[in-house]
Amino acid sequence: MNKFLLPLLLLLLSSSIFAQEKDESFNQQNFNVSNTRVTKDELYANTYLPDTTANAFYIYESGFSEIEDGREYHLFTNYEAKIKILNKEGYNEANITIPLYKGSNGTERIHDLKATTYYLEGSTIRYKTLSESKIFKEEDEKYDYIKFTFPDLQPGAVLVYSYRLETPYLFNFHTWWFQEDIPKVYSRYETEIPANYEYNIVKMGELELDQNDADIKKNCFYGGQSQNAGDCITTVYAMKQVPAFIEEDYLTSKYNYISRITYELKQITMLNGTVRKYTKEWKDVDREFRTDKGIGRQLKKDRLVKELLPAEIAGKDNNLEKAKDIYNFVRDHYKWNGEYGIFDKMNLKDLLKDHTGNVSSVNVLLHNFYINEGYQVFPIISATRNRGFPKKIVPVLSDFNYLFVLLEVDGKEYMLDATDEFVEFGQLPFRALNQYGRKLDFDNESSWIDIIPDGLSKITYRDSLIVHEDGTSTLKSQQIFGGYHASNARRKIEKSSEDEAILQALNNIRDSYEIIHLDYQNEKNMDKELLVNYEIKNISQKINDRIYLNPFTFLFWKENPFKLEERKYPIDFGYKDVYSANILVKTPDNYEIVEIPEQQIIGLPNASGKIQFIAQQADDHHLYIRLHVIFSEAMYASGYYPYLKEFIDQLVKIQKQSVIVLKEKKDTLAEN
Repeated sequence: MNKFLLPLLLLLLSSSIFAQEKDESFNQQNFNVSNTRVTKDELYANTYLPDTTANAFYIYESGFSEIEDGREYHLFTNYEAKIKILNKEGYNEANITIPLYKGSNGTERIHDLKATTYYLEGSTIRYKTLSESKIFKEEDEKYDYIKFTFPDLQPGAVLVYSYRLETPYLFNFHTWWFQEDIPKVYSRYETEIPANYEYNIVKMGELELDQNDADIKKNCFYGGQSQNAGDCITTVYAMKQVPAFIEEDYLTSKYNYISRITYELKQITMLNGTVRKYTKEWKDVDREFRTDKGIGRQLKKDRLVKELLPAEIAGKDNNLEKAKDIYNFVRDHYKWNGEYGIFDKMNLKDLLKDHTGNVSSVNVLLHNFYINEGYQVFPIISATRNRGFPKKIVPVLSDFNYLFVLLEVDGKEYMLDATDEFVEFGQLPFRALNQYGRKLDFDNESSWIDIIPDGLSKITYRDSLIVHEDGTSTLKSQQIFGGYHASNARRKIEKSSEDEAILQALNNIRDSYEIIHLDYQNEKNMDKELLVNYEIKNISQKINDRIYLNPFTFLFWKENPFKLEERKYPIDFGYKDVYSANILVKTPDNYEIVEIPEQQIIGLPNASGKIQFIAQQADDHHLYIRLHVIFSEAMYASGYYPYLKEFIDQLVKIQKQSVIVLKEKKDTLAEN
């Protein structure tokens, strides 16, 4: 086996290959991070200093995987972990589930499972071992699940467990999860892989490795009938002081960013020099698509739609107007059944018969209408935001669950999806804004394209606020919604029936106001901005000789969604947006303006966002309030998090704490 040229296993890092040193706080509590031996320091600990909010944490975690030779090659993984339970809220970490994959080549097996609870009785270390009768197995179609709960749980306990996992599926090299929903003091993973086994190894997430070593181990592996030992490539990956992964708003899928090491078997070089490939290339997938019974065949069924398009649409010239008519026809006549998927459950005949189908069926139908009418159009396969990004390095078709189309008209491209009645032409549903997709071109090669919405989505308020002499007030408002904000607003209007509920849903109304009037314009016309007009009263308060009012009856943000101390993944809004409020305040003649909010201008780094707040007194009885907020990026890197957090804090404060004070004039008081 030494005759093989050993492949160099390079770990593909998202940032630097060398991790920076952790700060001095690492393991200042003197935990044993070398093995699963439990110490008194670990049992006495009542908090985790790097994260005092933690209810439990891993003190130590280790794994070692190797392919053992024999009659059959199997992959073995030794796993062991030591977990500290700080309080009762951490008891859930004592419930362990180990999934075992089962397929045509058999079922994964687990050996030597041991679990022990350690605790203090006075100053003496006691322990309770899990009995075999307390280990249970559950099954579904693809997996067996080994389940157990640690015995004798109590706050302060340390849990230790270990097992040996055997799998015949060499492609199923298990992912090593450095990061989970509780922190870890130390996590380490070692592998010993025969040099003729080539894996794609990828590090995911923003956290950097504290150890990343690779070496060659001589004479470690015998291949089949050969008497000559082959070499192995050994790797060691480790992280210290790993923070918990806490999900927060404006995240696509946590699996895009949670720190881990993934493996995918690419190929095996046999003793006779032949290469057995396990990973396809995109050119192979393109070739399969052309002949595929599912998507490939359905994309060629343009003949099914030849007589379906109304004559008044089919007879038009092939311009943008006709393209919009075709899009509206499909969107209005064929409905999405709520199901995803690309490579199964797609049948245009059923869709045409039932007028309902999954996302791919509806959009393939749209594609075929355009093909039949002579437009240049391509299918785009992608994944929904909650599924995770498809892998770019190698084609993994199970990564994809979505399909939309890319239409070219008059030199401009439009991304189209006919499954959402509330989106406009050229706008994808929010669920599809997942950064990139694969453009299928059966005449050439497929390619990656970015999924970036055009322009800014907006909310604009035009308010006229009149304060009356008796201290009451009336506000007339027109809201203008564009882009994704219009889609969201139309959806909320459709779901609500009560005026108060609609206004609350649209505006995050600050208080309970009396609604005098409410109407809409363009709620069914997706090509135009949505207009919402309403009139409310009683937004001011009179106390003695003064009237107090906050000119903002609405909130762009009800509260700050960003609450973490640190966030190690991007903030993904999906689209760029802008919020504006223009408010004209008219005060009564017998009152003078004595206090108005201070002007503020707040910016994000690199001109990526801005708040501009102005309150100006035009004359003795007129005030002009303007609040303009712009987010110039659809996605912000994690380094922007503290700035965004403070940015939105200030925005919420401006809207909640801005007060105008009017004081009754002295001559008026004298007359009274």
